[in-house]
Amino acid sequence: MRQLLLKLKGQGKTILIASHSKEDVDFLCDTVIRMDKGKIIERSNQ
Repeated sequence: MRQLLLKLKGQGKTILIASHSKEDVDFLCDTVIRMDKGKIIERSNQ
């Protein structure tokens, strides 16, 4: 699954991922928005 997501990312596709896995988020994402109880608590560009 990671390889498919990386391939799509390399093609310039936008992909929305909702995950509790920090490892997956760090590996796959350019921008991370952390939420708590429906409110944005942090936004970072990686």
